[in-house]
Amino acid sequence: MRHALTVFYRSIFDTYQNLGTVLWATVLWWLSILPVFTLGPATAGLIYVIRQKQLGKSVRPADYWYAFRLYLKPGLVFTLLYLLVSVPGVVYFFLLIQGGTFLTYFGAIIVLYILILWHLLLLYAMPLMVEQQIHSSSLLLKRALRLVTENYIFTVNIALYMVILTIICTVISIFIVIWSGWIAMTACNAMRYLMSKYDNTYSFNPEVKWGRVWRPWK
Repeated sequence: MRHALTVFYRSIFDTYQNLGTVLWATVLWWLSILPVFTLGPATAGLIYVIRQKQLGKSVRPADYWYAFRLYLKPGLVFTLLYLLVSVPGVVYFFLLIQGGTFLTYFGAIIVLYILILWHLLLLYAMPLMVEQQIHSSSLLLKRALRLVTENYIFTVNIALYMVILTIICTVISIFIVIWSGWIAMTACNAMRYLMSKYDNTYSFNPEVKWGRVWRPWK
């Protein structure tokens, strides 16, 4: 839990430090997902902007649209998979809950677990797609599954922090303009923290120095 909190705290710092970029990238993301089926490419574009900013590169809205087009096909595949798993899963869950028997409750628990696992996989699959430039959804899901299963407690804690963040952004509605960017920052940091355990080419710096950050509008 301590490591997950460290990653989340670093993500708060990174989001504030790059608040200007997170703001316009999130606005583009909201506009891009209006057709719904573009959720995957839009998320890839957002993560690409966040990752480039973490690397210290200058980014513009054109970079967002570049990544949107680059990951259009795999992004659409993930959108389709998300809808095929999540929508029926939610419907079956509520139908089973209404059954009122032990077997239907047990089935609802299994469906709920599958839905949670699916969302945990996506937490890493999208950042991995951009980070490693992989377009194969099956390969991405296999790598994400390994990260989840071998770091389950860490991943669940990161997901809980994201839920808390979502609640805060819902209650304090002005934060909704940075919500998805903040989530993307957290997902990228979580992925890089875990990958640093498997591959020494990855690194994660947990150090945070607020005293040096006073103008985040960049």
